[in-house]
Amino acid sequence: MKTTINKNNIGVLTFRKFDENVLLNSCFNIEELFKIILHDLDFVRFEIFDKNKKLLLTTNRFEEEPDVVIIQPVKVERDEEIKWTNFNAYRTPMYIYGKKIEWVVNSYRFRTKKSAVDFAESTNKSIVSTIEKFIDRD
Repeated sequence: MKTTINKNNIGVLTFRKFDENVLLNSCFNIEELFKIILHDLDFVRFEIFDKNKKLLLTTNRFEEEPDVVIIQPVKVERDEEIKWTNFNAYRTPMYIYGKKIEWVVNSYRFRTKKSAVDFAESTNKSIVSTIEKFIDRD
């Protein structure tokens, strides 16, 4: 999709109970946007519209318009699986667990946290570059 930089692009953050319009100018902070998208429980979607109210970018996966860019920022999550349990009544603590720990990023599984964080950062950097095309930084 060919994106044109337009000074009249407007971002809309949609939460459960209200919508918030955001100006996409030099004061727009993408790190704050990612914190909201990844950690706010009331967040529903983020959309960017042009001056004619045409949708350009969204976080809604179920959007079916052909020229809309769909983004999905990723988050690193820990997945624990208990493999074995050892019990001894005379020991403190009485139970010892053997755990298998994996790190999950968008259904991709990693054995180390470092590799999962690297993958998430590279994915989010490409999303930031996509969002930057719609922001007027002049």
